[in-house]
Amino acid sequence: MSVQEKDFWTERGMTPMQRMQTVAGLDNGLQSRFEVGAAGREWLKKDLEKIDVKTPLVVFSHSPLYKYYRPWNFWTEDADEVQAILRPFEHVTVLHGHTHQLLTNRIDNIYFHGMLSTAWPWPYAPEGLPKLTIQQNRADPFDQFDGCGDGSLELTGSGLANALYNLWDRNPVTVRASYLASSGAQDAPPRTKLPSY
Repeated sequence: MSVQEKDFWTERGMTPMQRMQTVAGLDNGLQSRFEVGAAGREWLKKDLEKIDVKTPLVVFSHSPLYKYYRPWNFWTEDADEVQAILRPFEHVTVLHGHTHQLLTNRIDNIYFHGMLSTAWPWPYAPEGLPKLTIQQNRADPFDQFDGCGDGSLELTGSGLANALYNLWDRNPVTVRASYLASSGAQDAPPRTKLPSY
């Protein structure tokens, strides 16, 4: 549960709809940044105590468990603390949503894959895009479905995962674990030739 947030709505007397409209927008200054929180981190520590560090982990979270772009809340405030809990394990794959983008990141032994959405194709942030990201081919930012899609993970024998992205009206994209493991030197997916919006 990576979307704990501080209460910004009660004092302002916001209705549930007003709260959701605030959270759904980019560049809003009212909403607190997401976090796993102390209770969530403690739960994660206890849950992983019984797991051997050689056991591959796949973690699902709503927001990225790293810090991408704070003004848009493409961010988890306590991501560094969560990563410290995961770091002892040899192979960790984190699958996250929230950014509605094809995103690829690697921090130490933790491999991150952001997944597409079936609505709201957000643009890439103006800074902070993880360097291993193969940007999705967004040819028409005025087409409400361009950049949307779905995907899946394919676990490999090594305990890592290949991310399979199925962009609607586009060729699928596979980001292999070997691409992340080699810091982009092997098995790079084809890069878009069109501008990113």
